[in-house]
Amino acid sequence: MEWNRPKILIVVALFFTLCTGASQPFFAIFLSKILTYLSVPRHLIPYMTGDFSDTLEDLINFYCIIIGIFAVATFLSMFFQKYIYLKLSENVTYEMRHTLYNTILSKHIGWFDLRENSVGVLSSSMAQDTSLVNGVSSESLGPVAESSFAMLCGCTIGFIYCW
Repeated sequence: MEWNRPKILIVVALFFTLCTGASQPFFAIFLSKILTYLSVPRHLIPYMTGDFSDTLEDLINFYCIIIGIFAVATFLSMFFQKYIYLKLSENVTYEMRHTLYNTILSKHIGWFDLRENSVGVLSSSMAQDTSLVNGVSSESLGPVAESSFAMLCGCTIGFIYCW
């Protein structure tokens, strides 16, 4: 956590993750509204008064526009979420490699004569270990947080609609 700099990016990334996760249950609500209005039986449409058929078309158009706005908002939210997590992972990787390199340079000269401390082993360690920690810390954090927010928001909406 101390290598994630600037710290405000963590809060911003979590905000965009919350927006992305919460958009999925809300999308389901609006999609169900559209499907409800589109499932009006065909044989009843000629018997509808002019006001109701116009209202039905207006409602469908309204919810289609809402879904389009949600799609654009979700795209922007996902874009910024991935970008910020990528930026944070770059910062973590840089700080980790910098610390590892400084630690290696502070070692006694005889330490490098050991076979397990050869140049190839050390450079491989700097490349592989930092990318492994980077993948665990940033690439897996986004989907886990997004799924958690989606589940929390979905359960909240379910409880609201059931009561």
